Amino acid sequence: MKKLIKQLFMITIASGFLTKVHANEIEEAKDSNLTKRVETAFYSNEWHEVPDEMLVNQSKVKWNRLAKSALNLPDWMEFSLNQRTRFETSSHPWHSGQSSETNVQLPMLSRIRLGANNENLGFIFEGQDSRTNFNEPKDFAGGTLIDTFDVLQLFTSASLKNIAGTNVRGDFELGRFAMDIGSSRFIGRNGFENTTNSFEGGHLSFMSENQWRFRTFFMSPVQRYLNQADESSRNRLIWGTHLDVKLANWLNTEGYYIGVNDNKTTTHKTFSIFGSRAYLKPIKTEKLKQEFGALDYDVETAIEVGEIGAKDFFAYYSHAEVGYTFNTTWLPRLMAEYDYSSGTENPDGRMNNTFERLNGIRTNLFITSLFGPMFQSNLEYGGLRLITQPIDSVKVNLKHHVWYLAEGADAMNGSNMPNQKPLQDKTGSAGNYLGQDVELSTSWDLRSNLTLSAGYEHWFKGDYFSRLPKTGTPANDLPVGGEKDTDFFYVSSDLRF
Repeated sequence: MKKLIKQLFMITIASGFLTKVHANEIEEAKDSNLTKRVETAFYSNEWHEVPDEMLVNQSKVKWNRLAKSALNLPDWMEFSLNQRTRFETSSHPWHSGQSSETNVQLPMLSRIRLGANNENLGFIFEGQDSRTNFNEPKDFAGGTLIDTFDVLQLFTSASLKNIAGTNVRGDFELGRFAMDIGSSRFIGRNGFENTTNSFEGGHLSFMSENQWRFRTFFMSPVQRYLNQADESSRNRLIWGTHLDVKLANWLNTEGYYIGVNDNKTTTHKTFSIFGSRAYLKPIKTEKLKQEFGALDYDVETAIEVGEIGAKDFFAYYSHAEVGYTFNTTWLPRLMAEYDYSSGTENPDGRMNNTFERLNGIRTNLFITSLFGPMFQSNLEYGGLRLITQPIDSVKVNLKHHVWYLAEGADAMNGSNMPNQKPLQDKTGSAGNYLGQDVELSTSWDLRSNLTLSAGYEHWFKGDYFSRLPKTGTPANDLPVGGEKDTDFFYVSSDLRF
């Protein structure tokens, strides 16, 4: 710990020195053409589409391109940089095979994007470097925190903005890409985690703006390696279709099918997912100022059917939330939510009912990275969330959830270190109460290109952890003190150029 404090102190001193030097350089360059170009871009509302804008939620790729302006690059070129540094600490670890010491780390994520995009054709390269500092042996790290410089995206695209005069847009992407499908609960581009999901394959979509969008894809998830080149998991294939239709101002609907064939593990998996969703997004701040308030909701359900190994497979998932944004000071949005993903009642039986979450994101559940104790698999939770905006650039999130295993005899998925088994009591005698958590987090957009954020979470662990029997293999058991409550804290800066 003393070594960590010393290193953080040196980082602080170095950062202060560099900030002073940087400030002097800016003063000297005030009258230069470079400064004027960058200043114009900094405050500009103009936007030129980037090649992956049709693949992911726009907030993940849309910011003012200062580096591009500084180099005086043409509009059709894409060039940007992104760097995020985050300090995290998590007490009383619970992953099987993990050290019992408080986990303190400094994850860092850096990206560079290069590409081109004209009216009909485009390509993009996105490189990402993910690493963590100060981690000790048996700390939680692995593929969610470490993936030293690798190719996140490398694909070509073709686009027709107005097919045969119908106002229908068509897009096709081929190569390695990251993407969001629908709610991103099953397929999504990570935001908070230090590493990012990507896929290799093809993606085709047709859309009529603000009315409907149809998408189809055939791809293989990219396998992340800590210190060598990532590669596609050719033994795992995912394909499917997705349709999003706006039926009314208050009703958006989705229907989707996803097929999975997985030979990557010794247990062969082949199954289909059929799902639907109805939702109304929270109202935007600008519109809210003219109204009395607004209701929003999100209801999604999915079933999985097929085979896993020698067992028949049937699982299901449901999510429901309803929120209301008040037209008053701080624009508070109060939301109630409930989530259920099935588990297997008898793990030694002939039927598998444990829901498979695929490559979805989990930030709607809780803060991930060093924390993120659970997956949408054999899990039930419910609770309240309050989101406020003291000013337009600041958001504050307060959340309370209560957690249960859907089936007490099934495993707590996500509770293990790599190459270890997740926590499980096949007799079910430990019960299924995992506890409750309280989260307070905030983000501050100082500018469109700089965000500071911080958060604190306290997990009041349930009696499941104190009642878990020993397996006889210490590496597969709860770490010493793992039944005690966990505190998680982070603070981060996110720079985009």
